[in-house]
Amino acid sequence: MKLLSILKYSLIGLVFLASCTKLDEEELIYDRATGQNFGNTDSEIVALLAAAYTNLYGNFGSDGSIMRLEEVPTDEIVVPTRGPDWGDGGHWVRLKLHTTIAADGGPTNTWSFLFKGVNTCNRLLNLLEPKVAATPSYKKFVSEMKALRAIYYYWLLDLFGNVPISTDFTKTDPPANNTKKEVYDFIEKELIAALPDLQKTGPNDNATYGRVNYYTAEFALAKLYLNSEFYTGAPVTGATWDKCIAACDDIINSTKYSLAPNYRDNFKKDNKGSSEFIWALAYDDIQATGFQLPHMTLHMASQATYQMGGQPWNGWATVQEFYNSYIDPVQNPGPQGPVVGTDPTGTTTTGTQDKRLSNFIVGKQYNADGVTPLLDGAADATDPDGAQINFTPYMNELQPAAWRQSGARIGKWEFYRGMTGQLSNDLVIFRYADIVLTKAEALARKANNWNDATALALVNQIRTVHGGVTPYVTMTAATFLAERGREMFFECTRRQDQIRFGTYNSAYRFHPADGDAHSQLFPIPESVINANKNLKQNPGY
Repeated sequence: MKLLSILKYSLIGLVFLASCTKLDEEELIYDRATGQNFGNTDSEIVALLAAAYTNLYGNFGSDGSIMRLEEVPTDEIVVPTRGPDWGDGGHWVRLKLHTTIAADGGPTNTWSFLFKGVNTCNRLLNLLEPKVAATPSYKKFVSEMKALRAIYYYWLLDLFGNVPISTDFTKTDPPANNTKKEVYDFIEKELIAALPDLQKTGPNDNATYGRVNYYTAEFALAKLYLNSEFYTGAPVTGATWDKCIAACDDIINSTKYSLAPNYRDNFKKDNKGSSEFIWALAYDDIQATGFQLPHMTLHMASQATYQMGGQPWNGWATVQEFYNSYIDPVQNPGPQGPVVGTDPTGTTTTGTQDKRLSNFIVGKQYNADGVTPLLDGAADATDPDGAQINFTPYMNELQPAAWRQSGARIGKWEFYRGMTGQLSNDLVIFRYADIVLTKAEALARKANNWNDATALALVNQIRTVHGGVTPYVTMTAATFLAERGREMFFECTRRQDQIRFGTYNSAYRFHPADGDAHSQLFPIPESVINANKNLKQNPGY
């Protein structure tokens, strides 16, 4: 079992204990954190802080919460209604069409998860901050929790905008909305204030692996500045781009992180300590579960391919045009690969294949022996592939009867024989390649020139090392966005990227153009509005 750090033992222990005893988080914390036994050693404090991190498990790498809201409404992911499967009251289709309503489970679950994280941080800070005067070494833990709380608020700002700022665990009055600008300023102030006390450790430091460190906070600042026009409503100035670039440079110049020579190494089963991991969740398929990607994307019969302990749900897939963006005959006019984009309409795509096409699983599927075809006895009568399961980039429709085997499946993380359906691969939240691309974009936008020499060199570094394809000679906004898509696929950045580049509300496969841009924010959940009359709903809902 790959439990290599204090935090990892703490997280898994807390998850395991809670599942065995049915204790909720609050009971668990107060049982351990009150009285004279609280915080006698650093390791005890780290175990206590784990409660704020265990909240993340099950909310990344699952079909709920952040991943649902950041991925499904974009041009890269589709969760079709396959007959009786994945109908779920229509909320998956509404996500794709940008017609989500305040009663839908996606916004409700995500709001609850994020504010649970904020509340846990506040509770821990209420316990820790009074002790700093007597024990100054506690300040680093206080700063860590404030930085983590700021990151929870970064996600809340990104998804919901005008959220209430809550920092006092003892206050019980229902809060009112703060403006997006107020939330933005709060996040920036908290992260900057925390930086001096955060540890400058790297991806191979077992004691801090999976925790917020100095570079995690700098990463959050860089992304805050990159998206600041959406968050504040004000055009981005050169000074903001400079702050974004400086945050990126702090990470890049530390030399603690570097591009993995093999892109796939970031996502393999034993990926702990990848040189790109600025922040990752340390999953374990038995004792720290929640990374459910095999369940989410594979066909039910794929259980036999991987000898899985549970049956997949046959849901999430990528969109055909997004899949085909990895095959570029214009930029790469050399020897052409096989025809991979055939669909019944006669559309084909050929060209040199980007190595990152490994993000997907396509083609005919077989049993674990690699020879016996997987068959679907309930295959759609109109599906030209028949009973043998053949994952094709083409998908016939969004609803109500998407073919059961249609859609390239999400294979970015390594699937391995004997997996339970819960992966043991660690899931990266903040990755170094994103910082390289963030710096490139900030430079290009500051110079108002997508062919800025340094920006072009940074993008080509990603493109050649990870993609194995010809470097760009020139770039446009569209080619830059496409490169971000190929590199950062399914890492919860696409919605942000499309909003920033002005394509989120455009027409793309299964999504007609939006009439207005209110859908760039999600509704505050109906249940939350009903419980707190001081809150006002986001416009358009």
